Amino acid sequence: MSYIELESKQIPRITIGTSPFMGAGQFGVIGSVWRAEFFQNAEKMAQLMIHACNQGAKGVEVIPAGAMLDAAVLAKKRCPDFAIIGSTLWEHIGNYFHIDDLVKVDSRIIFLHGSISDNRELTLIKPLLKKIRLAGKIPGIATHYPAVTIPFIHQNKLDCPAILLPFNLRGAFMGDQRAVEELVDSLDYCFVAMKSLAAGQIPPTKAFPYLGEHNISAVTVGMVSEEEITQTVSEAKKVFF
Repeated sequence: MSYIELESKQIPRITIGTSPFMGAGQFGVIGSVWRAEFFQNAEKMAQLMIHACNQGAKGVEVIPAGAMLDAAVLAKKRCPDFAIIGSTLWEHIGNYFHIDDLVKVDSRIIFLHGSISDNRELTLIKPLLKKIRLAGKIPGIATHYPAVTIPFIHQNKLDCPAILLPFNLRGAFMGDQRAVEELVDSLDYCFVAMKSLAAGQIPPTKAFPYLGEHNISAVTVGMVSEEEITQTVSEAKKVFF
């Protein structure tokens, strides 16, 4: 099945991620090349999103930076079943980390960026989650330190049905892999895996079966060519469909 249902909203089980479009640090030197090629080119990113949707990745996990929101809107116009989920910006630039921008494009889940959530400051996090909830969207939290932040979420009973976290076979970017696996498998959240290929270190044929062994509801994967999308989504569908 292409979607899971969360709070009566259809959430794609496979989405194309946008970290490569930003040239995120985990990609090294090639990340700078990708950023120059994609970050401000909405049409080029939209073409990949549309191809991903046609292959079975029915949405995008997007950050409101560069031309990425414009690209997501273009893809949604051309593919009626295309869904947007998003993460806030990491900086507070006068408008609540661009939550309003994600609401405007109908992001079904809005994750607080890891730079916010991993500070674990309730006085900041609770009002932001409330703002997302009052906008009619599903509040979520992204984390780069899941072994610490997931217990914080659970112990404080935060309004956070969805958690976006690094999760992969090698344990890269996860911290204490065994502890994170135990948290994921024992708690009732919609866990969305990111960095599941460990920035290209793990082949899709091995990456996705590992996710299928754990309580992972969905996955987002950054991809930068139609060939890569076709091959990667094909492997992901074997586990998530």
